[in-house]
Amino acid sequence: MSNDDRRSDRPRRGGVDREPTGWQPSVGAAREPIGREQASRRKGTPPRRTRDVTGPPRPDLPADEEPQLPRGIVKEIERAIGNPSRSRDIALALSIGSAAIDEERPDVAVEVLAWAKAEAPRISAIREAYGVALYHLDDYAAALTELQAYRRLTGRTDQNHVIADCFRGLGRAVDQVAEVAEALVRDDTAPIDRRTEAAIVWAAAVADQGDPAGGRAVLRRFIDRNDIGEGEHALRLRYLAADLAERVGDTDDARQGFASIAAIDPDRFDVAHRLGALDN
Repeated sequence: MSNDDRRSDRPRRGGVDREPTGWQPSVGAAREPIGREQASRRKGTPPRRTRDVTGPPRPDLPADEEPQLPRGIVKEIERAIGNPSRSRDIALALSIGSAAIDEERPDVAVEVLAWAKAEAPRISAIREAYGVALYHLDDYAAALTELQAYRRLTGRTDQNHVIADCFRGLGRAVDQVAEVAEALVRDDTAPIDRRTEAAIVWAAAVADQGDPAGGRAVLRRFIDRNDIGEGEHALRLRYLAADLAERVGDTDDARQGFASIAAIDPDRFDVAHRLGALDN
């Protein structure tokens, strides 16, 4: 992805609760607020403002498509919303938004997911997808709001790698980044690729503070305790580990790390250039 190309140590971007019921007045409560009559008699009293209840416009949703979502999420939306037609539209918006993220079109995703979130703010899958789309657009503050809501609704840590990188992008303290990332790193029930990305963000944040040796130690502990495999996440961890090794003067370890990536894909990242620089 383009953002990954700009910063190799950033993680890849890559559940449901009930919608809250509206507040209902008790019997006999439909009275004018105390003081309104007196205020209206005062000269120069400004007109009473009404709350702006407008939200994002409904996107154009295809009438001949059905949501491509896990059945459990569709059923949860139906239970939360009630209205079949409205439930289908919200589920379809989530489906289209999720596909747009996969297709690296976060601007399209944000448009449909903003509406879905306004319609069903307690559907955790919507908050998650909307947060990830905002993160793709480097809107870290807004992404953080959505992904923290997702975490509160589900109790899961599986997006903590993105939350941690939002903290990093917003210039938050390294301790705050580390706390969020470590919760995912230590979560053995979470996917290894996301745990790896959390370790990458944590190590990079430590290195950003002028402590590349500390960042290297974070990665070494993670590698020692986990089988990281050979996927994209593993290559990105190896790259950062090699970069930090070079920064602390361990050129042998740096060369070995970059070479291990080049053996899999010589065109990945800038490993050919890094190896050439080390050899020279």
